[in-house]
Amino acid sequence: MAYRRKTGCRNGQAISTEDGPHLIVYKKMEDIIEKMQDEQTGVLVRTVKSFMTKIPSVFTGADMVTWMMRNLGIEDQVEALHLGHLMAAHGYFFSIDDHVLTLKADGTYYRFQTPYFWPSNCWEPENTDYAVYLCKRTMQNKTRLELADYEAENLARLQKMFSRKWEFIFMQAEAQAK
Repeated sequence: MAYRRKTGCRNGQAISTEDGPHLIVYKKMEDIIEKMQDEQTGVLVRTVKSFMTKIPSVFTGADMVTWMMRNLGIEDQVEALHLGHLMAAHGYFFSIDDHVLTLKADGTYYRFQTPYFWPSNCWEPENTDYAVYLCKRTMQNKTRLELADYEAENLARLQKMFSRKWEFIFMQAEAQAK
């Protein structure tokens, strides 16, 4: 059986099976995410008030499921929830309250991931990015966001490794947390 090369085009970029099946799937998901982020026809993104703070640029899981059913021709809520779960698992959006990469069809708030971090960009986090991420997690005083044992060990290891740059990393984490 001969191998046939299939090609397509996305935004002027050629996509082929030689790029790998994962890249083709990522591009399809990204097309949907870009439609979701459209200011006119996308998922309703808003700023919400929470006790004494404002949370910018969020949407609810229920809003996303409703949008998918309305705009992607999905008739079953379970199917829309499954598609949303797959997109969350690949990191295209995330919950702002916990670190579980799933989608719930309720009032849980989510935020879209920056395109720079989309899987199709083959981005691998550097140690400094991971150190900033762990610092931000320690600054948040929510018990469900506490570091797991392996994360605390990694943070200690990174503090030793970046001892000369640690002040810069901590300041960057503070700035991002605000």
